[in-house]
Amino acid sequence: MRKLTVILFVLLFAACDNVVPTLTPTHPLSAPTLESSPTVLPLMSARQPTQYLYAGQNDPTAAALPRDSELPPLAAGTLAPGETHQPIAITAPDGMQLLGDLYPSRQTDLPTPGILMLAASNEGWLDLPLRLQAQGYNVLAMPLRADTDANSLTARGDFEAMLNALSQSADPGHLAVVGAETGADVALLGCSEELLCDALALLTPTDQVVAQNTIIRYNPRPIFLTVGQSDTSFGIVEFLRGSARGDVGYVPVEGAERGAALLGISTTLTDQLIEWLGQQLA
Repeated sequence: MRKLTVILFVLLFAACDNVVPTLTPTHPLSAPTLESSPTVLPLMSARQPTQYLYAGQNDPTAAALPRDSELPPLAAGTLAPGETHQPIAITAPDGMQLLGDLYPSRQTDLPTPGILMLAASNEGWLDLPLRLQAQGYNVLAMPLRADTDANSLTARGDFEAMLNALSQSADPGHLAVVGAETGADVALLGCSEELLCDALALLTPTDQVVAQNTIIRYNPRPIFLTVGQSDTSFGIVEFLRGSARGDVGYVPVEGAERGAALLGISTTLTDQLIEWLGQQLA
């Protein structure tokens, strides 16, 4: 019996060597690489180009600046051959894109003085930006937002963004601001708080409160004043003239025209303003 048990165990053990193992599935091979399509669909994008949607984010100039640096005026279009000015966009603190015109100096070997011009629109300046450009200045003409209040935080933020942007494309040690009407009020208030402003020219300032509250802070830097002698703002200009402690340029004009319109009725005002700016930014 014992011998029979041993024989059965040996036979059972030998049978185990002939058991076929169960196959384990392996990871399947990937499919062959697909051939490229021979047809390219000529579909035009209906979206605005990225460089205009996110101006500054993909701009090489912006990418090269250190963190928290001020951006220069960013191109908002293409400068055609023979054009004298470049449409630009400046980002305000509230994210609004402020559109204006940059008249770059023809002198590119050295940093040149910069002039910021503020008015309700750029058309009223006539040929003043071109003449300043011809004198070697970087001129940035910026229209104000509609219904701008010179005392508002929005106006102050816009002014700071504009002047800081100009300082990146011009000599930050030689900057002047020219303002007309509400633009003059914004310029006076902004320059009273911003030391980058070296000289200020006001064409018919309109806000008596702004004038009274800011001229002390602006002093003793130079100021240029002009106003129509029959204009209701004549008293504001006289107050500023009497309160200024720096160099004062003063050109009263006959009549009741105001702001940039004074440039069109006075045959000498533009020449006098350009000469005065040249003296202050030399």
